[in-house]
Amino acid sequence: MSTSAFNPVISDNPVTPAHTLGAIYYDGLSSRQQAVTLRIAQGQLEVQGDELLRVIPLADVNISAKLGRTPRLLHFKDGGHCEVSNHTDFGVLMQAAGIHEKSLLSTLESNWRYALAATVFTICFVIAAFYWGLPWVAAVAAERVPASVALRIDEHFLDAVDDDLMQPSKLSTKRQQALSKRFDSLRNVQGEVAHKLVYRNSKAIGANAFALPGGTILITDQLVKLAGHDEEILAVLAHELGHVHERHSLRQLLQSSVVGLAMTWYLGDISTLLAAAPTLLLETRYSRNFERRADSYAATMLSANNISPSRLADMLEKLESSHADGDKDMEEQSSSITEFISTHPDTAKRIRALRGKE
Repeated sequence: MSTSAFNPVISDNPVTPAHTLGAIYYDGLSSRQQAVTLRIAQGQLEVQGDELLRVIPLADVNISAKLGRTPRLLHFKDGGHCEVSNHTDFGVLMQAAGIHEKSLLSTLESNWRYALAATVFTICFVIAAFYWGLPWVAAVAAERVPASVALRIDEHFLDAVDDDLMQPSKLSTKRQQALSKRFDSLRNVQGEVAHKLVYRNSKAIGANAFALPGGTILITDQLVKLAGHDEEILAVLAHELGHVHERHSLRQLLQSSVVGLAMTWYLGDISTLLAAAPTLLLETRYSRNFERRADSYAATMLSANNISPSRLADMLEKLESSHADGDKDMEEQSSSITEFISTHPDTAKRIRALRGKE
């Protein structure tokens, strides 16, 4: 007998049993079901109903393994199958025909120790997949996302938040150009990174700067005004450039929409991802590892341009104080937004590291 779920052993002298068993038959062509009687004799399976009589060699029958109370299925080569709900009578029928099932799956399922071990293994596997597997897959996928797609995500994000959460910058064009020119002139020993600075005014999110998947770095007027020195602004931008370099925003976006993204990526339709991107990006929370790596990137870049990494530490303190002093309504309004400091973990530890105290 051919089976996919257990290894039957047929005795050398099978008997011709008188045992029969009720089952439900499906022809594989329609959903119509038919009550039938099963009988095994001389290596043949007889399937008999009011309008049906089939005699099938046991070697052509694929029998599912016993698993709890799940009905047993007898599959035939032509696509038809029988469904048997009475496990006890089915076992008697098989034994009477000299067939003894040896199913590892059934053995494991019927032993509580094995079942418990399998449950623990499954839980551990899911946890490991979430904490290590998913980030790894997101990192690999992020490298494969075309730059054109990432840029479209940036455009959709800005379209979604402009005129609602953000308004055009009130900084003069001269001031914007001066900041952008100075930042672009910084030497980057870690390699050039394609990016674009955009300025917005936003009372809703206050002093903030964040990087989008396509390399757009958004900085608010409130952050520019909060800084006591332009080098503090450059330090923040260097930190965000670190996120762009390692595609952190895109990786977080992929992790947040892993199921939908997998379907989107492999089916080739990016409309779903583009539609969901603004909301997901607003809810993004960078991991501690991402923040440490972006800090390290910024420190290296700043040092290469004779700017102390402590400039970033100074700005972190100001941002922390700024968000802590915000009124309650402002905090509630911005609670779902990617804030540069209030949602970033281990701020005190990061500050100490940037000042060389750790």
